[in-house]
Amino acid sequence: MAIDNTTIVGLAGSERKMEIRVNAIREASNELVQSGLTATSAEVTALANGGPRKVTLDYRKPLNADVFNVSSDNINSEGSVGKMEGASYGAMRLDLNYAWGTTDLTQIVTQYGRQGDLYEGLAGYQNAVSKSLLASTLKGVRTKLAANTAITKVVNTDFDMQVIFDAVATAEEWSSLFKVMIVSHGRYAKLQGQEKNGYVPASKTETRFDTYQDFILLKSNTLTNDEVTIGRLGALGYGEGTAQQAFEVERRANAADGGGADILHSRFSRVLAPIGMDYKGAIPTTQAQVKSYLEAAASWDKVAPDAQFGFRFVKFNNA
Repeated sequence: MAIDNTTIVGLAGSERKMEIRVNAIREASNELVQSGLTATSAEVTALANGGPRKVTLDYRKPLNADVFNVSSDNINSEGSVGKMEGASYGAMRLDLNYAWGTTDLTQIVTQYGRQGDLYEGLAGYQNAVSKSLLASTLKGVRTKLAANTAITKVVNTDFDMQVIFDAVATAEEWSSLFKVMIVSHGRYAKLQGQEKNGYVPASKTETRFDTYQDFILLKSNTLTNDEVTIGRLGALGYGEGTAQQAFEVERRANAADGGGADILHSRFSRVLAPIGMDYKGAIPTTQAQVKSYLEAAASWDKVAPDAQFGFRFVKFNNA
């Protein structure tokens, strides 16, 4: 049976309709957002949607619970007053784009045989880019904090959940908010075989996520089987910016030696800022620079207290 509308023009339809549909699909299927790992604010949203590409964001320092006043009946005795303090950290927006083309002599005969398939493919592409950016960001942060024993644990054992629990415990009163565990595909497969010991498939959690020992599981292409990253809910400042022309179909009549071609352009912006990590690097201008700058230890400084920082890194040397 012939597949109708398999050129870009036929599949794309209205550019505005495409933007609305892709945005809706992307938001519903974004693992970083749906897992609870991300948080946003008016400042992050503003950064994602324009202005300078590097700004300073504020966060509140934890209140000191070791100080308080004891009430009395002496009207002339005034209680001590402390300060509510904050700090700031640098964050960056990445303005990204990519394009795909077909000539009139060829058609898209892959899985994109229907308009909805193309929308899902574009949403999946943008979410995959966000996950890749997070992986590079966490690699740089992990390298920067390798010597911080409250944040990074390196043990000469096989995979052991007690080590995970011990790492999370350094977050003190915030430890109960560490709910996301990022592992390699290989480690994920090993955990799937542990249904009697804490693995619960998504079909039983009634969510889109599998869990292990009450941690939501996310897979990463960049972690090895002996590496685990644990994240606190809301640990990642995250913003999605919409370009003035998010999708655009360009007709090139003389392309393909005059045979004609269509090019679909996709434009989007992202902010991924681990809360409490100050981005000190330059603004990248190439794809290679995005990766190298984010993964460089020199690009990051931790300004949040250890307990308040939202990620923990564990490496099992005998895994």
